[in-house]
Amino acid sequence: MSRLVSVIIINLNGKANLEECLNSLYRVTYSPFEVIVVDNGSTDGSDVLLKEKFPRVKLIVEENKKLGFAEANNLAYKKSKGDYILLLNNDCIVTKNFLESLVSHLQRNPRVGIVQPTILFYRPNTPLHRKINSVGSFFLNSGFLYHKDYGKSFVKQKYSKPCEIFSAYGACLLAKREVIEEVGLFDPGYFLYFEETDLCHRVWLAGYSVMLEPRVYVFHKGAQTSKRLPAAFVQFHSFKNKLHSYLKNLDSHYLLSMFIPHFLVSEVGALLYLFFGKPEFTLAVQRAIYWNLKNITKILRERKNVQENIRRVSDSSFIPKFMRSTGIEYYYFLSKGELEKYENDR
Repeated sequence: MSRLVSVIIINLNGKANLEECLNSLYRVTYSPFEVIVVDNGSTDGSDVLLKEKFPRVKLIVEENKKLGFAEANNLAYKKSKGDYILLLNNDCIVTKNFLESLVSHLQRNPRVGIVQPTILFYRPNTPLHRKINSVGSFFLNSGFLYHKDYGKSFVKQKYSKPCEIFSAYGACLLAKREVIEEVGLFDPGYFLYFEETDLCHRVWLAGYSVMLEPRVYVFHKGAQTSKRLPAAFVQFHSFKNKLHSYLKNLDSHYLLSMFIPHFLVSEVGALLYLFFGKPEFTLAVQRAIYWNLKNITKILRERKNVQENIRRVSDSSFIPKFMRSTGIEYYYFLSKGELEKYENDR
């Protein structure tokens, strides 16, 4: 008998995207699955849509408090019953066999904790349409993430079999409940961004692996919620959470060899933002650093928990195989949000 999958979707004024997402989801070949939607105070009639067209969806409405992405997912997780947890963005359009393939992968591989499909952009009439949004993330020596083949054409011959990745992309990933129970889901202090990378790092530390199953795919519109937020706000949370995650999860060797370069590169980037007339971005980076310093006592307690209760393997057992090198132009395009223009893929 197939095991239950709990699909968790977070929604904020995404009625049109949500309807398209759910229509595709209810056409998948796998069953059984339940769908839990956390509506984060929408005012566009999303709740009415769900009640009228998708009555099987378990709806959790948050009217009085805007939950961050991490906290909203954690809330839904507590209400879920599945042996597998699918985290899915409301602006994804899934394919019929993707869930069956992802579940099969986890069932065949007891030491795999998380798996993601190939995630392709869904942006009709744009150059990015059907190009790669995510095939997993890797490490750079600077501590920044390397998003492999972002914006490039998907070549089946290059991605013909499953492979290990450092971090899956939170737009669509499937996790084993037993692994989440062991390492925890998302850090509730992460309002948005980097929460899935923090989770994947803990999965690796616990002795499990994170995989890409490239032979199935979903489509992702991307940035449908974050584009409505101030760019400096997004920048602050991205930097804050990245620093927070490394302080918690890295062992002493990698904390010195990666965190310090990351700090220095971030400061250089902050100065460049100032030079290019974006002082709000400079301030966002400084606020992120200050937040971590201000909360260092709490972070050290969290670090103690990770290192003593979750860690089963050393960082050196997995981080080196995920190290990649890039040219300096990678950082330039990353900072401009135009990573698809980076050509020197190595």
